[in-house]
Amino acid sequence: MNRLTFLLLFYSRIILLPAQEMGFVSPVNIPMELTGNFGELRQNHFHAGIDIRTNGATGLPVSSIADGFISRISVSPSGYGKALYVTHPNGYTSVYAHLEHFMPEIESWVREQQYRSQSFGLNIYPDSGLFPVKKGERIGFSGNSGSSGGPHLHFEIRDTRSEHPVNPLRLD
Repeated sequence: MNRLTFLLLFYSRIILLPAQEMGFVSPVNIPMELTGNFGELRQNHFHAGIDIRTNGATGLPVSSIADGFISRISVSPSGYGKALYVTHPNGYTSVYAHLEHFMPEIESWVREQQYRSQSFGLNIYPDSGLFPVKKGERIGFSGNSGSSGGPHLHFEIRDTRSEHPVNPLRLD
């Protein structure tokens, strides 16, 4: 399979949904200025989310876009750096990446898991009842962790079952 065929097949799997079906709120309380767009071609992949400008600052509050629970926590010196995945009852999962840190309760639990596993890097799936979140509830703070080229929030929405990306620009 040549590269163009692969890219067309991958891109054709990206899901687009009407905004009114989602009912989500913005993950940040600042004007939505983008530094990276959904679906744009990167060096070896299509960008699966949007990059929200934080005006060169870290530590801006990041909130859950809807009710749900934190279903995955990832910590890595590369890639998404510190990232949270929130599963919502409507069949979608939101992803918040390159975070500076999580809310204290989450941060403390993550640190405990790091010591337990004797590893900085983690990819863990907490029980659904451990970290429930409400729409608009603060879950972390924007940052520059992982393979980030500067402070911003990388934000994605995925279909929970398939994990295929959904265009976040289609939000209300």
